[in-house]
Amino acid sequence: MQVRRQGTSAVLFGLVALGCSTAGAQGTLERRIAAAGDGPAQFNFAAREGVCGNGRTYFRVDDDGWYQTTTSSGNFSSDAMRSDVCQRGPIRVVVTHAGRDIVKIETFAGPLTPDPESGRDIGTVSAREAALYLLSVAATGEGRPAREAIMPAMLADSAVVAAKLLEIAKDQTRSRDVRRSAITWAARRRAEPGGPGAAAVAKALNDIVRNREEGEPIRQQALSTVAGFNRGEGIPTLIGFASDGDKWIARQAMATLSRSGDPRARAFTREAVKRSDLPDEARSEIIRGLGGEYATGADYRLLRDLYTTLNNDRDRESVITTLANAGGSENANWLLGIAQSQTEPVARRRRAITALTKYDDPRIKEALKGLITKE
Repeated sequence: MQVRRQGTSAVLFGLVALGCSTAGAQGTLERRIAAAGDGPAQFNFAAREGVCGNGRTYFRVDDDGWYQTTTSSGNFSSDAMRSDVCQRGPIRVVVTHAGRDIVKIETFAGPLTPDPESGRDIGTVSAREAALYLLSVAATGEGRPAREAIMPAMLADSAVVAAKLLEIAKDQTRSRDVRRSAITWAARRRAEPGGPGAAAVAKALNDIVRNREEGEPIRQQALSTVAGFNRGEGIPTLIGFASDGDKWIARQAMATLSRSGDPRARAFTREAVKRSDLPDEARSEIIRGLGGEYATGADYRLLRDLYTTLNNDRDRESVITTLANAGGSENANWLLGIAQSQTEPVARRRRAITALTKYDDPRIKEALKGLITKE
């Protein structure tokens, strides 16, 4: 069988044609919405797998939980949502214009119901066309509508969105709100078929974290997003960040790792807290993290042993506060030792006494009577 090879010009022609068709699809929907004039206009498209709703007040995304629609008001709880059946159905988007400006974008999912208040009904459009249009609004729009455009684009069936999200995430002309949303969703869609791939998304977030020209809220969002990768892929990256020469990156990574329940993160922070070259701010963060919700008896013992090696008041007080919040008889006995010590500063002894007053232990209460009298 003879295989015919395309020339370079044919390949380029195909790419240009694809670009033109993409721009054309996006422009067609944009023109139809603009033609509706001032006020709202609505359209609908197929939803990706895992999206359901009641078509009016809420929708659910399997990988991200429940959402209340922007038109819903009052107290809204999961119980209220369960009173309606969450049904698979299309995404309905309502775009409101005031002159040439888009001032609001609303998202609904589930059964289509007549809604005259949502303005002219453009009807059903392809999910790909809808996602392209909505992401163009996110990439060029202003204020809240730009952020509101991202959500429905993420719900479009089979739409490839990660590459465009990364563009928005890196665009310093976009608002912080929009960029943070784009960072979060790019991570969630990092493995989508036809997208740039999980490695490319991880690299882009890594670049944002390391870019000192970025504002700290954006860098923090990127770092937190890496930490939240749902299968722990970001932990090795965070461990690398923790040894970075950029003190801000190292401190943020240390704080994030210390709060993680990942065994690799716990092992790393248990060793890191002992380092003599660790910045004081980072050590205090780790102390609080080690005593948090994933703490074990071994962690508390480590903090008690660490106390005597610390050389500043802030870190020692962090240990006292952390162990006081943890409770338990061993920590109570240790705090009593601090309170009774003749070598500890008065302020620190008082802090230990205050912590011990929370314990409902007759032995501790009896010991405190004499200490409080002396103080």
